Amino acid sequence: MQKPKKVVKGAFKILTGVVIGSAIGSILGLTLAPKKGEDTRKYLKDKSMDVFLKSKEALKDDQKFGLAKRLLIKLLTRKK
Repeated sequence: MQKPKKVVKGAFKILTGVVIGSAIGSILGLTLAPKKGEDTRKYLKDKSMDVFLKSKEALKDDQKFGLAKRLLIKLLTRKK
């Protein structure tokens, strides 16, 4: 019975490595891209704001979100 637990732990470690590796690769790919830094920063800012605005709209539609996510959405979309 010990083998299934080892398999699950191994699969979890592999999945964790893939997720972390993908995140690092994406960040490096964006930062080392041949575009100008200004263009890349504007692109990242626009895309991240789109994601947060969509999340805010979904929150208004009474979908359930975690407390941390709701607080982050409110913090990032508040008017200054």
